[in-house]
Amino acid sequence: MRSYLPTLALFLTAASASPFQRRDLQWSLEWSFDLFPTIQCNQTGDLHTGIGSTGCRADLHSVASAYRLNQVSEGCQIEFFDNTMCDATETTSDITGPSANTGECQIPAFTRRYGSYQVTCDGMGELR
Repeated sequence: MRSYLPTLALFLTAASASPFQRRDLQWSLEWSFDLFPTIQCNQTGDLHTGIGSTGCRADLHSVASAYRLNQVSEGCQIEFFDNTMCDATETTSDITGPSANTGECQIPAFTRRYGSYQVTCDGMGELR
């Protein structure tokens, strides 16, 4: 019985450390932004926040005229599209990442509006 105790202790230590390491990795890939119905960003924004990559998101409450970036972790980028299919081939899109200025109101080029977005983070699949 005594020969199993060190093995059991090692197993429990490894099993309990693994979830904490995964959580730390996920928390390091956070992102957050607000979408606004006007280009002044002065009304109540529609908060979008998450961890890791998203795939295409077109479930916006309304088509947005501007956004304000709250946070984008290193290794992540957010792409805003002026259509509801995250399709950059037929229309223009805006890409932002960790080097962008947070807290500033951003408006799309050519007076277009945002209809969808997609977040891509290096090394992470889609997290829901």
